[in-house]
Amino acid sequence: MAGRPRTPTNILKLRGADKVHPGRLKERENEPENNISIGAAPDYLDEQESKAFDLIVKESIEKVLGGADRMAVAQAAKLFMICTGQNFEDGEPVKATSNQQNLFFKYLSQFGMTPADRSKINIPKAKPKNKFDD
Repeated sequence: MAGRPRTPTNILKLRGADKVHPGRLKERENEPENNISIGAAPDYLDEQESKAFDLIVKESIEKVLGGADRMAVAQAAKLFMICTGQNFEDGEPVKATSNQQNLFFKYLSQFGMTPADRSKINIPKAKPKNKFDD
């Protein structure tokens, strides 16, 4: 597959693309929605990776990650442990290869967690409550 990866629909909606260019999202009308909560870290992650999973979920932008992203976040958590050399307890730091670092930042980018990607997201402000609303 050549070129940039397709931007997820929920990211496009957060950016306001559905309002600006509604026809461009026409082909995605029947796309499955990722409305299920991402949940807890998978059992196959060790204790440190589970903490990294929780950190990524906690620091992500609201409404971006869902249940269908659980495996990708788990993989990013594994890479987090390698790339940062971070250990939430004592331990020897691990040196990451440049490929591992690039893959980790690719995950962060796809989750909208880099400054450049965050700048592309436009979260609509909540409308003020009207006393006549149900």
